[in-house]
Amino acid sequence: MTEKRFILVPAIAVLAALIHFQAAHAGDALRVGRGDLRVLVGEQATPVEEQAVRLFTREVSRQTGLQLSIGGGAAAKYSLVIGTPTSSKAVEGYCQKHPEVSKLEPDGFHLATAPDAEGRIYVIGQSPSGVVAGLGRLLRLARYSDGSMEIPVLTMSDSPRLPVRGIYFATHFNNFYHVAPLEEVDRIIEDFALWGGNSLTVWFDMHHFKGFDDPAAQAQLARLKHMGETARGLGMQFGLAFLANEAYNTSPENLRAKWIPGWSHYHVELCPSKPEGLALIGKWQAEQLSAFPAVDFIWTWPYDQGGCACDECMPWGGNGFLRASEPLARLYHERFPEGKIWLSTWLFDTPAGSKGDFDGLYRYLREKQPAWLTGIIAGTQADKLPKPLLERPSPDRYPLTCFPEISMHQMNPWGGFGANPLPDYCARLAADLRGRVVGGWPYSEGIYEDINKFYWAQFYWNPERATEDVLKEYAAYYLSPEVAEDAVRLFHLLEKTHTRNGWRVRNLAQADEAWEVAQAIDARLAPWAKSSWRWRILYVRAAIDYVLKNQGYLSDDAHAALRPLCDELVRIYHAEKTGIRPPAFKKAPSGSQANLALGRPITASSTRSEYAESARNLVDSILAEDDPENFWVHDPSKEKTAWLIVDLGRTVNIKEVRLQFRGIYGAFWFVPTTVSFEVSDDGKEFSSVATSQDVPKEGTTYSPRLWTYPIGKPGRYLRVNLGPSQHVAAPYAGTLELTEIEVSEQ
Repeated sequence: MTEKRFILVPAIAVLAALIHFQAAHAGDALRVGRGDLRVLVGEQATPVEEQAVRLFTREVSRQTGLQLSIGGGAAAKYSLVIGTPTSSKAVEGYCQKHPEVSKLEPDGFHLATAPDAEGRIYVIGQSPSGVVAGLGRLLRLARYSDGSMEIPVLTMSDSPRLPVRGIYFATHFNNFYHVAPLEEVDRIIEDFALWGGNSLTVWFDMHHFKGFDDPAAQAQLARLKHMGETARGLGMQFGLAFLANEAYNTSPENLRAKWIPGWSHYHVELCPSKPEGLALIGKWQAEQLSAFPAVDFIWTWPYDQGGCACDECMPWGGNGFLRASEPLARLYHERFPEGKIWLSTWLFDTPAGSKGDFDGLYRYLREKQPAWLTGIIAGTQADKLPKPLLERPSPDRYPLTCFPEISMHQMNPWGGFGANPLPDYCARLAADLRGRVVGGWPYSEGIYEDINKFYWAQFYWNPERATEDVLKEYAAYYLSPEVAEDAVRLFHLLEKTHTRNGWRVRNLAQADEAWEVAQAIDARLAPWAKSSWRWRILYVRAAIDYVLKNQGYLSDDAHAALRPLCDELVRIYHAEKTGIRPPAFKKAPSGSQANLALGRPITASSTRSEYAESARNLVDSILAEDDPENFWVHDPSKEKTAWLIVDLGRTVNIKEVRLQFRGIYGAFWFVPTTVSFEVSDDGKEFSSVATSQDVPKEGTTYSPRLWTYPIGKPGRYLRVNLGPSQHVAAPYAGTLELTEIEVSEQ
């Protein structure tokens, strides 16, 4: 059955006038100073509503210094009445006079800020979550100055279009969510709820731990439990992600899954086709579920990490993955009968040997029609929905959600340079998803993608909303209305300079302009905004790009300019122990270790067409640890072996040659069987000087060290000969790759 685009809220057309602004008093505003406004919560207010009020008053105080009173004790010029028709008699009375408010869809809200005869203004939610979202919108509509705020006078109703408005926190590898103080993580969850979000997913990454009783595991479970309590305390749902065959780092070796080079793997996962392996997976999953008092939904996840490539499990996504997911579903529903289960198609049909994932899953859906399954999570690594998902069976029964990649997209180390606003990328993906998904969970590794998170929260609330409006709302609230236009311009400029690996940036053409805009904004910000982490990571990103364009990253001067910027990011991220931080500084070696090949002309016997200029990557002094995508690849369709000639510019007594071989997914790949070396004075007649079989073995654990080969002969031209490739598996059989060639003299 072909996927059809759809709209979930059936009354959208009827409610159009309600959902958008009803500017009953356009252009007017209430100016509120000290003692002018109190906040009234309902007599039957839920804990969610009470927490929402605390967030509202805290945010007003942060931007103005005003201390709003809560409750009816203190007299005030205006009263902000907050609640639902069932929690507040005042709200119930308002709704009786304004029956249109009863037409709000789930989690919708109504704002009425024209004071009535008693000075009351209203934030009304269809649910407690609607109250949170309504207060969030009011916060973003208001304007702030020291000692006062302006509340626009208006009447408006708004309801979310999509039911799943989530975020996924990658809670591992010592990233922000793993190590930051919990009060800082709470702020991110609270902000997301104020943006209209209603769902949080976290992951207990078992491979970090020895077992369930490992003190470190118990500490992490307590941390995740706290996040769940924070989310549910704001009316959000809380869920857990499970790799279908994940395991602790002490898993029995005889039960472990088979791995194929190219699969992202911890090498401790279990094989579900082995009965003892499946039983142990279930035991550990049951322990994990027992640690949480409330889990509203779970994910079952196939790859990255995870998977098993044994004959009984392949194709993993359409076979072993489902074999492991079914008992997880039973375990979960035994403890949480009403919970929902979402199945991910992340990387389906992508890793080596994985073809058949979608076919197997769709056959399972047609034949089994599993009642345990709520819906599908689309793997959206790029800006398009994978085509097979448009042809999935029973799309109405198994709705589609998305998992936008907003963290690692074309930046390595992700977040290591500050903010990564991606408005155009997000808008392209959103255009492809519009009408096809019921919501989703963007993939978040930290706080540096805050703008992207806000974009997707607004997309899930209203998929038709214009990108520029979303960006302006963010900039106006978190920075200042006065700089919003310039800030949006900065967001777009930073996307232009986004793509990079290590210190190597694909395009820095707009770096000067971005830095100029950032400095102009910085000069106009109020102190609270100027010092906020949201602004600092934008400012630092613009500053880093400016330095990289004008000074590079190898000189002492460049290091002196970059180091304080990088140190600030480490502090903001709490990134002392994680890779989500700026890359290490690299300095060109000198003396006997000086690389004579650096920047010299190089010729390759062949190069794959899609990597046409990649030979020069071998003499740029950018190693794999600086940029794992900076390599050369030969064309196996033209030759089985390959050679590379470096012109050193003068005749030198060559001491040694150092080669760095290619590593992918933690293993050596595309390594020659032998290497040999020749020298020449004229580049035409070459003499053989060394041959060696001392090369890495394909598939063994990767190390970025340089392999050294003594030469001890003079020459101006050096030819490096690579023997046949050790890689014989399709689709890249016979391919040869290198990362770097270095030459030193006696």
